[in-house]
Amino acid sequence: MNQAAPAPRENQGDPVVRIDARLKVTGQAGYPADIVTANVAHGALATSSIARGKVSELHTKDARAVPGVLDIVTYGDLDKTDMPKFGNTGASSIGPLHDKTVFHDGQIIALVVAETFEAAEEAAMLIRADYEDERPSASFDSKGVKMEPAAGKSPMFKEDAKAGDFDAAWADATVKIDEKYSTPTQHHNPIELFSTTAIWQGDQLTIHEPSQNVT
Repeated sequence: MNQAAPAPRENQGDPVVRIDARLKVTGQAGYPADIVTANVAHGALATSSIARGKVSELHTKDARAVPGVLDIVTYGDLDKTDMPKFGNTGASSIGPLHDKTVFHDGQIIALVVAETFEAAEEAAMLIRADYEDERPSASFDSKGVKMEPAAGKSPMFKEDAKAGDFDAAWADATVKIDEKYSTPTQHHNPIELFSTTAIWQGDQLTIHEPSQNVT
């Protein structure tokens, strides 16, 4: 143990060497985006420029004219696929291309598939959308926010979480601090890119995907 890695406290458990640490910091770790295969098609996302509302019309003509574009996947193309379900290894029940409703800023409105990543990116930036814009609710206190109990909204929550009797404890407390605190939006920047490489060999499909749900 040293100053950079001090001895753990009693409630922290034993330090364990991360077997992938050296590979990551030296650039030797391999990720799905690094998989080398021939004749790759690249995908790029077009995202909404509003935070709440509905897509009334999508303009893809200029994007489809970009040399190298193979196809653009958008509304109607995923009608035969299942909607995602919250709690089924997913953290959202929003199916961006199943519904033209925009629930958040930067929501996916189209997927461009092209022969090169540059062509896919260029085409994605040329996609334009007309919206039925609505006022977003950006915080818990914003107008339009609706609070709902967790129970029944997801298979993960059979009942609302509860610990102790807050009202009774608050009433009996000799010292009370009644303040409100909020934090800004946090965005993590992982070493690994969130990208997927899919390879077909006849009828066999192999998918290389970064995931925290290894079970």
